[in-house]
Parts: sequence; structure tokens; C-alpha cells
Amino acid sequence: MKPIVGFVGVGNIGEPVCRNLLEAGYELLIYDVDPEALARLHDTSAEPVASLDTLASGVDMVLLSLPNSDTVEEVVFGEGGLQVGLSGRTLIDTSSSKPSSTRSIAKRLAAKAIDMLDAPVSGGVLRAREGALAVMVGGKPVVYDRCRGVLQSFADEIFYVGDHGSGHLVKALNNLLSATTLVSAAEAALVAQKGGVAPEKFVEIINASNGRSYSTEVKFPRYILNRAFNDGFALGLMNKDLKIALEAAAEMESPMPLGYALAQIWQIAMVQGHAQENHTAIYAFLEDLLGEGGNEKP
Repeated sequence: MKPIVGFVGVGNIGEPVCRNLLEAGYELLIYDVDPEALARLHDTSAEPVASLDTLASGVDMVLLSLPNSDTVEEVVFGEGGLQVGLSGRTLIDTSSSKPSSTRSIAKRLAAKAIDMLDAPVSGGVLRAREGALAVMVGGKPVVYDRCRGVLQSFADEIFYVGDHGSGHLVKALNNLLSATTLVSAAEAALVAQKGGVAPEKFVEIINASNGRSYSTEVKFPRYILNRAFNDGFALGLMNKDLKIALEAAAEMESPMPLGYALAQIWQIAMVQGHAQENHTAIYAFLEDLLGEGGNEKP
């Protein structure tokens, strides 16, 4: 029989992941502090529960999809948290968390006979809906092998990376690269526009050339050129992931000069109050920053 799964954090990514788990035949208990988030799954067999400890004691494993490491630690170890009922079970953190925090959590849970994997996901809301996320896994190989079926229900590709925290490290570095291509493509498009080249034509040319990236092939056509800015991932969350990558590099005494320079752009956007906007709205922010504004903002 398939394990009973608990899921904490039914947000933009969590909701479609839950739907894919249900589609794959898993019995699902769900928890979120936001009743409106839980209501997104009212048309499914997912069963909302009133508390974290109740959820933990009623399942075989728990998946987390939460905004940051502090929230993960509170959900696991806070009053009435998951640790109360998780003994002998498995915790899988699909959030974008700090590797150092993940290693600490895994060590504390191991002392309570609780296994853990960090299994952050990449691909955004679109690929989450398609059950085609990429997952990068850190933890013990035996635990990964046992949980592979659950991960396959919402993933197209799964990569076992190494020990606890390594999955979260790769995810943060991936988002740093994503943030880099998005900003560099936006800058280039704005310069091209100033020189009389329409952004749509510029992106078309780049996508037929060696300057192309996921940002130009997917984000620009779907979310930027139409000024929808609505792919479901907040600018503040991207900024958080950049900090995770740079902090992890600093812990390893590995300089990332380009990464630090890139992060400043996102930090300025944060300071100027754009944290809650979609991360693709960095294009509109750069329009103003570079003096190329005048179009409708998100």
C-alpha cells in the first residue's frame, strides 16, 4: 500500500503538488495557517487537519512547502509542531531553505528516530501543475530510495545530490543563475529598445541565437512582454534565495563576486518596496532604474 502523506503549505506550488499526489493515488492530509489556501483543494479528497501534531501522527511521511528556513524550524520544532508525532516517520522539505539550517534540523530529527530529506523543487507553477518539476535531493540514500515514488508523482526529473543540505544548496545556486539571466536579459532588452529595436523582436532574435536562456525562452514571452508579471514566484522569495546562495558560499569561504553584484539589484528592489510583486516584475523595476520607464507597471 502507498504511504499516507501529510502536506504542510498549500501555496502556489503546494496546491498543484498536492493535486499530483492525489492523482497518483496517495491519501493526503493537509495543513496551512491560511484557510483560503486550504479551500483551494476543496474539490479534492485531501483532508484538512486542525493542527500540525495531529497531521504528523496520522501519516507515514510529511512534505513541507514553506517560504523559508525560519518557518520550517517553527513548523517542526515549535509548540505543537510536527516533531511531536513524527517519530519513526519521514520529513521531506521541498522548500527553498538554508543548507546549514537543514543540516541542523536533520541532526535533531535523527535523534528522535525521524528521517529527513531536503528535496527542493524547480520549474515554477506551470511545471508544478504538469507534474513536471525538477527535484534535487539531499539526505541518506536509503531514505531517498524509500521516498522516490512520492517524489515521482510531481517530478519529471529527480537528482540525488548528496548529504543533508546539498539539495538546498543546489536549489539556491540554481535560482542565483535564474536571477542572473533574467536581469541581464532585461538590461539588454531595454538597451535594444532604446536603440529602436522592439523588445519582442529582440527576444525573438536572442532565442534563435546563443544568448538565449530559460528567461528569454519562457519568462519573457509568457510573463514579461505581455506585462502580466504573474508566474507565481515573488520577488522577495527570489531575493531570499540569493541570500541563501551567497551565505552558503561565504560559509565555505568561496567568493562569488558576480553573485554579490547581481544580488544588489534585487536588494534595491526589495528596499524600494517591491517584495510582494512577481519576480518577473524586475523588468519593470529596471525600466525605472535605467530611466526607460513609462509603460504600465504591475
